[in-house]
Amino acid sequence: MEKYKKFVFAFFGFFALFILYHTIIWNLYTSQIFGRDDDEYVGDLGRTSYQVKSLYPRKLEYTLPKLHLSRSDYHGQKIDMITMGDSFSNADTGGKNPYYQDYLASDYNLSILNLRREPQGWYNSYYLTLYLYNSGWLQKHKPKYVLLQSVGRFIYSRYTQKFDFNFNQKPEYLIEKFKRKNSYLPHLLLINTANYKYYTSKLYFKFKGIYKSIYLLDLNTSLFSPKEFTNRLLITKEDIQGIHNELSQAKLVNDNLNKLAKLLKKLDIKLIFLPAIDKYDLYEPFIMNNKLPKNDFFTNMRPLHKEYYFIDTKKILQAELKKGDVDIFYPDDTHWSFKASAIISKHMDYIFKKDQ
Repeated sequence: MEKYKKFVFAFFGFFALFILYHTIIWNLYTSQIFGRDDDEYVGDLGRTSYQVKSLYPRKLEYTLPKLHLSRSDYHGQKIDMITMGDSFSNADTGGKNPYYQDYLASDYNLSILNLRREPQGWYNSYYLTLYLYNSGWLQKHKPKYVLLQSVGRFIYSRYTQKFDFNFNQKPEYLIEKFKRKNSYLPHLLLINTANYKYYTSKLYFKFKGIYKSIYLLDLNTSLFSPKEFTNRLLITKEDIQGIHNELSQAKLVNDNLNKLAKLLKKLDIKLIFLPAIDKYDLYEPFIMNNKLPKNDFFTNMRPLHKEYYFIDTKKILQAELKKGDVDIFYPDDTHWSFKASAIISKHMDYIFKKDQ
């Protein structure tokens, strides 16, 4: 009987500790990610790393006087520019003015149509441009500019291949205007595996510096605003895996863009290439005791002869970091913030003011 009582007490004691642990961790930490009911977006790195101190919750809002057009907005009206790209072009960052296109539209009074990627593919905006050319779409709608955007880590895989310039395969076309919501996040109960992963990630970061595919690094200066995360940096391992510093690869990218620029020039269309710098590449000079490789993409691209406009987002944004500007990238995200979009737009005035 005595053993039975001890077993019962031990069982209920363990159960009470079990409930207490989940209650504390959920209420203090993981509910900030998986218990949100405020329709605020939290970044991909903050979610998957469980680094709640990195979170920068933000609601979707548009405050600029002129916005870009989506497919559903477009009814054949005159457009000045079409943009094509990945998540940086398609508001995956959420928050305030998540489309850089809206800054361009407002700053330079441009009519901009964003051709959003398909969920099942069409990340390669180079091929989509060839389709628009060979199908006669560009000849019909006559934009002044075509802007291609790609995040840095995927530029080589997207732009070094041998392209078929007769490509004319019609995509399953362009989805409607995107609205960022937190509906993709599971709404967890108090007892859940995230409460265990919270501490698992802390141990991995403490002893290995990496959890799953995310690095947590220390900076030598404060470049983010969340309290207790001002001088820390979350990056994805893909930023490192995407580094290929061979000059020959940069030359292939440049040659392909030059070929496309010459093709568009026949229609009096100017090509703009917007490489969205990887978060690691941007913040690398500020990382303490960094043992990871440097990324030479922008260094290799700068001296090459170009028939297109090359937007040097590394040079532009690192200049702002050196001034101490915070949250150029969201601390909890792989994407830059509205601040970066505004800064980059201002630095593109040499393109548009010349044509006005």
